Amino acid sequence: MREATPPPGVRRLISYAVEGIGPRPQRPPHRGLPSSTLTLVVATDAPLLCSYSFADWARREGVRHDVCLGGFHTRPVYLQRPDREEGVQVAVHPLAARRLFGMPASALSELTHEGEDVLGSRVRALHSRVASAPARDRADLVAAGLASAADRYELVPGPRREVVGAWRLLEASGGRMRVSRVASEVGVTPRHLSTLCRAELGIGTKALADLLRFESTHSALREAVRRASGPRPDGLRLADLAHDHGYADHAHLNAAYRRYAGTSPTNWIEEEFRHIQAWPPDPGGDSPA
Repeated sequence: MREATPPPGVRRLISYAVEGIGPRPQRPPHRGLPSSTLTLVVATDAPLLCSYSFADWARREGVRHDVCLGGFHTRPVYLQRPDREEGVQVAVHPLAARRLFGMPASALSELTHEGEDVLGSRVRALHSRVASAPARDRADLVAAGLASAADRYELVPGPRREVVGAWRLLEASGGRMRVSRVASEVGVTPRHLSTLCRAELGIGTKALADLLRFESTHSALREAVRRASGPRPDGLRLADLAHDHGYADHAHLNAAYRRYAGTSPTNWIEEEFRHIQAWPPDPGGDSPA
């Protein structure tokens, strides 16, 4: 088949195949961490089981999705680790949600959504085509499906320029630019900017800044782990990581991790180290959720 080009707003689109490591009862959950993207997963091996708490994960309770669309969330989703996972994962910029899904990211109010509930019955046919296709063709099929959706919503108005401007400023600063300065730069009051952001994204400006700072920090941690030869990266001092990303101290960083990841950075390393090696490089700090 001809290679398909994903529409603007798609930050990353990959096929994946991950083998489970170790006995299934001993595998920790995969934590789908909050990030600055919406995540669409077309699961071709079996439905994803998404749990909204660690306790639900331990009981193997949750919501199953053939096509999972993760909302713009600020807490983790817990996923089971089967013997093998296959499918296509797409990272979508939240400000492109109107163009790709016909609605702002704020309308995706649940942690995860079944793709059919958002994009309609056409997703069922797309899932069937992707699941039955050779692995080498799956990403192109999903890209073509998203391009078709973008064509349907071509006339949907885009997000407000103030929100777009605020996003760019906060992203460029790793979430560290003061909200008052961001509001001044885009020409509105801090309160009005937060209202606009909440209407578009479902969270206010301060929450967006905090999320982007965590994502920038977590991306640096992931890179340090990837370079390591073992589960505890040589030379990595979490206090230095905290300082480099604007956290007051190690304890402040731990609090951010417990808020967004449900665990400490040290425990995340121990749980995830062997598994993140199986995923492709993560240039934008996106999390597969």
